[in-house]
Amino acid sequence: MHILINSKKRLAILLGGMTLLAVAIGSNVLVKNLKELRNETAATFRSRSALIEAFIALHRDQVSVMRNLLTLHYQLDNPGAMPHSLRQHPQQQVWELISTDQMLAGTFTGSAAQAPSAEQLREIQAVSALDAQIHPALAYSKEVSWLYYLSASHFIYLAPKTPISQFHFQPALYQRDYWRDAGPQANPQRRMILDGPYTDLAGKGWIITLAEPVYAADRFLGVVALDLKIDILQHLTRVGSAISDTMLIGEDYQLIASNQAFKPGARLQPPLSDGPLEWQQDANGDAWLSTPVVKDELWVVHQLKQSDLLWAAVRKSRPTWVMIALASLLGVLAWRLLGALGAVTRMTHTDPLTQLLNRRGLYERAEGLLALAERKRLPLAVLLMDVDHFKRINDTHGHAVGDSVLSQLGEHLLRVRRAADLICRWGGEEFVVLMLLEHADDALSVAERIRQEAQHTRIQPGDVPVTLSGGLAILQPGEPLDQAIKRADQQLYAAKANGRNQIRHAVAEPG
Repeated sequence: MHILINSKKRLAILLGGMTLLAVAIGSNVLVKNLKELRNETAATFRSRSALIEAFIALHRDQVSVMRNLLTLHYQLDNPGAMPHSLRQHPQQQVWELISTDQMLAGTFTGSAAQAPSAEQLREIQAVSALDAQIHPALAYSKEVSWLYYLSASHFIYLAPKTPISQFHFQPALYQRDYWRDAGPQANPQRRMILDGPYTDLAGKGWIITLAEPVYAADRFLGVVALDLKIDILQHLTRVGSAISDTMLIGEDYQLIASNQAFKPGARLQPPLSDGPLEWQQDANGDAWLSTPVVKDELWVVHQLKQSDLLWAAVRKSRPTWVMIALASLLGVLAWRLLGALGAVTRMTHTDPLTQLLNRRGLYERAEGLLALAERKRLPLAVLLMDVDHFKRINDTHGHAVGDSVLSQLGEHLLRVRRAADLICRWGGEEFVVLMLLEHADDALSVAERIRQEAQHTRIQPGDVPVTLSGGLAILQPGEPLDQAIKRADQQLYAAKANGRNQIRHAVAEPG
């Protein structure tokens, strides 16, 4: 009897222990599954947001290239003869540009109420010069609905080519959101804007517009724009596997894309963050991730509903090793994708020899620095330097030694740079430094300190010192960065003509 009682006690203790162990294991597995599911969702979200960011950046660059090329062709001193003729369409009250020697990718139409002036013809010719870029852009970018330029001079260029009966210039185009938001009054910073979503009038579905103003000096010419199909963005929100919904949120909390059924333009108010990727919780207990794609205009967000997470954790009954393998695989894939995207970003923005910014990286980073200088009303200086007699170094010591000199220069420039400075290898042996200053009078002393540090570079073997010449200019209010760099370049030429190994600074800056 005593043995039986002891056995029952031992059995009860064993059953109780096993029950407690099962509860503990079940609780641990549930907690582990909850944690793993959140981590998997975060990893997928990072992949999706990185792909969407790269996709948007690619097309933003495409718009910027069109803007830059248009401005370049417009500013040519001798643009050449107009290779097109005008045909009037009285019924539509517009004129159409007819190509005489080539097939245009798009359609030019303008108001017949006024014949094109010489300046308008110059602008039309500058726009038509974009055809060489627009043909391949339309051929290889199926996600692009339209590429177009709307001029303040009452004409529009629209690609792909569209019959006059379907679309032509109308004054009502100036009432469109992208024109209003990109124009001088609403956009004095001349930044690229994003508008949408809205339904394409030509039946190509829901689209968003990337638009950038075009200026010739301080004269507003018009807006170059690109319309993107939302369905490709919706496809990118479905890459990989994650619980609940990844969405693209625009300005004013408008819903642009989602990996679930949705109505574009609906408004949500998720918690948004411009900082590190962290989970945030709303009043309903749902968790959110967010990251900006275009500052203050476009975010990728993910809503992880509490009910979805709990149900997924309960259904997650695979063996632990399978779960670990899948989580590890997803983590490795996400890590490799992020690593590849990071490498691509570094390659496209950084000079591999000097580890300084390249031109593309400088222009992208300069937008933020220019905005900061304008907001805080601080002067911004442009320093353009190059190595004296660099060709002689290459010819005498070989290109390997020349590369060593440039690499050393990059190290010294990075060592002396201040937090806000942007340093770029402009090309060859030329370097550009953008310096945010407290006072404009400090520009020359700061520039000279940078130059002196850079001159610690040595030619090896022999420990031969190098010297640098520089040109310095203060960015004027409303002045394009390229113009300031051009003025600094003029001062650099003056420094070289004056004996090299010095910095020249314009005594009187233009107003």
